[in-house]
Amino acid sequence: MVAVSPLDGRIRRRTDRRRAILDAATELFAERGFAGVSVQEIADAAHTHKTTVLYHFATKEALHEAVLDEALGRIADVMHEFLSGEFRRERIAYLLDQIHAFFAEHLALARLLERELLDPTGSDAYLRRFVEPIYLPAVASFRRAMAAGLIADIDPALFVHDAHVQLIGYFCHRPLLEQLKPGVDPYSVEALIARRDYLVEQTIRQLAPTGRTRTARARTARKGAAS
Repeated sequence: MVAVSPLDGRIRRRTDRRRAILDAATELFAERGFAGVSVQEIADAAHTHKTTVLYHFATKEALHEAVLDEALGRIADVMHEFLSGEFRRERIAYLLDQIHAFFAEHLALARLLERELLDPTGSDAYLRRFVEPIYLPAVASFRRAMAAGLIADIDPALFVHDAHVQLIGYFCHRPLLEQLKPGVDPYSVEALIARRDYLVEQTIRQLAPTGRTRTARARTARKGAAS
């Protein structure tokens, strides 16, 4: 039998309390938005005291930002890994699998992000965590690929926006999806694979180089060879 020291027990209890606070805040922020939730309500939902919440998170703003870090951090990690390689079918499928798996396990985080997009009275924490770390690098990567003729000419800003909204929205619409496809659990492995394949084909159609982009690619290659 492995002995557990009193220190280990205290650390575990602090970790458990912090997790409970984050989970409660996620649900409440997703339901009512940042402005519609008090620290006391979060404490009540986490079955703890307001002072405990403020011990782990100095302010409601700090707690809100920690919740957003969980929601957007995984997206940022997967996106950066994807953008570091080529725009290929299997890499697009990998990106979608990773994000689908994350939000299927954390539905409240998807609802939180959709709420943040719709709520103009919230803080700017969402935009600070999305625009510079995720949105701008993705747009720049698409522009480089377009300039090299590797993908079709698209509006990269709208492409990234639409993909983000599409991915989040799917995990906020269970009742609608169940009406559209009776008898199918929209978040089952099989349903997520089918959705992944659908989105891969949609993305490939949007990004596939046209004759003009292939010409641009050849021109870029010739310039590189001549330099």
